[in-house]
Amino acid sequence: MTLSFRAGLILLLFSCAQPARQPARSSNEPKIHATVVTIQTSIQPANKTYTHTLFIANDRARSGDEVDEWRLFDFARKRVTFVDDLTGTYRNEPFDEVVTSHRAGMARSVPDEMPRAQFSVTGAQKTLQGVAARQSIIRLGAYQRELWIASHPLIPEGLFAMLQASEPVSSPLAGVMRAVDEALLGVKGFPIADHAELPYENQKLVVDNTIVKIDQRDVPASWLNVRADYRELHPSQAGAATRPQSK
Repeated sequence: MTLSFRAGLILLLFSCAQPARQPARSSNEPKIHATVVTIQTSIQPANKTYTHTLFIANDRARSGDEVDEWRLFDFARKRVTFVDDLTGTYRNEPFDEVVTSHRAGMARSVPDEMPRAQFSVTGAQKTLQGVAARQSIIRLGAYQRELWIASHPLIPEGLFAMLQASEPVSSPLAGVMRAVDEALLGVKGFPIADHAELPYENQKLVVDNTIVKIDQRDVPASWLNVRADYRELHPSQAGAATRPQSK
């Protein structure tokens, strides 16, 4: 395995393991009753632990670790709204177009000698957060990721797939994950537990993302709505825009 490919695997392992920030809040603004999904991330051997949240209400959802630039998933209208708080603009993109664009990014060629990631559903099952979760495994060389995916009544069944589809495809080696990526785009549930590991030199790098709580409470309405004074960017205006990345 080449050094650059190892580096790519390490970036893959830790791509979602960054400390989360929270959207700005105001004690005076209107509230809405929302489902709040708390996800805990632990990283070894660094012995670091972070938490971030998903907010879900009125057929809309967003990740709380995206601020300044963030994605609003609207399951009633089947679209993603990409919001830029810095410029006061937003743009809408239908789910189908998001998936088509993502697949085009994943279609780039990679050298024949590069290994390809494999995705498999094992059939193993266990109860997590009160629902039946089924095990899926991703393997790429020494890298392994274990997902326990379940359909939870409070989490939109397509949320995980759209989170994947609306992420920018930036790595020139993304093509090695094409088969896995296609499988994840078809996932109807959400990972209750997500364990990834990669042996590296004399240690093992491990990242765990685990849903530790699903509750319902009032949150600022602005977290799940675009401000009325923001300007919509249409396709001709947004051609150079990039999709927001997690902070």
